[in-house]
This record gives sequence, C-alpha cells and structure tokens, in this order.
Amino acid sequence: MPALAPTTIASLAKSTGVDVDTIRSYEKMGLLPKPRRRRGRSGDAAYHQEHFERLTFIRRAVELGFSLEAVSELLGLTGGLRTCGDVYTVAERQLSDIRRRIADLSRIEAALAPLVAACPRTGATRDCPVVIALSRPN
Repeated sequence: MPALAPTTIASLAKSTGVDVDTIRSYEKMGLLPKPRRRRGRSGDAAYHQEHFERLTFIRRAVELGFSLEAVSELLGLTGGLRTCGDVYTVAERQLSDIRRRIADLSRIEAALAPLVAACPRTGATRDCPVVIALSRPN
C-alpha cells in the first residue's frame, strides 16, 4: 500500500471507516497519537501513515470485540507488552470471554425458544405463555 500523504481528519475518517468524533476520542484516550501540525501559517492538523495504520488496527480490534482497554494493552500503551506471548495472553482472554458469552446466549436461547414456540399469538396477554413464564419467580 502506498504511504498516506499528510491528510485531514476528514480524509483519515473516510479512508479508515472511523468517524471524526471517534478519532478525536481515541486521541484524547491516548490510543491514537496527536496529529502533527503543518508548517506555515495555517498550522492545520496533519495525519500521516502512522495514524492510518494505528486507526486500522484499533477498528479491527474493536470489530473483534476487544475493549478499548484491551486495545491499549495490545498496542503496548498499558501493561508493558513486549512479546507475542503477551499479545497471546490478551487475545486468549478475549476469546475466553467470547466463549463465555456464547454459552450464556445458548442457555438463554434454550430457555426462550420453547416459550416462543408455545405462544399461540392470539388471546389475552394474561394467557400468553411467555408472560406467564416471565411472571413466575425463579
């Protein structure tokens, strides 16, 4: 990929698919370095290849469900990551959390599916099997 010429925040947002407000938020959190200032009178912010690469990394990590705290760890900003093994620990923790959430959702689905299947979809709400089941104490 060719290097990104110095660009505006709007162009960076467009090229990465991350909106401008989110970019600014990432800067405030320290996940994304502050832009350099252009030389000359304008002094406008100039985003470079490093910003594009870091923002792409953050976006992909968030898409995979990593928290911003975990992203900070992966970037080595917190926790002092130095090796691939350190990254593995963060990724393994994420995978374990995802597996736990899948198990929770499977359990919820197993409880809800029979209630939905039993619902006649007609009649009074008080006779609805879903409402009756949800009204019972555990």
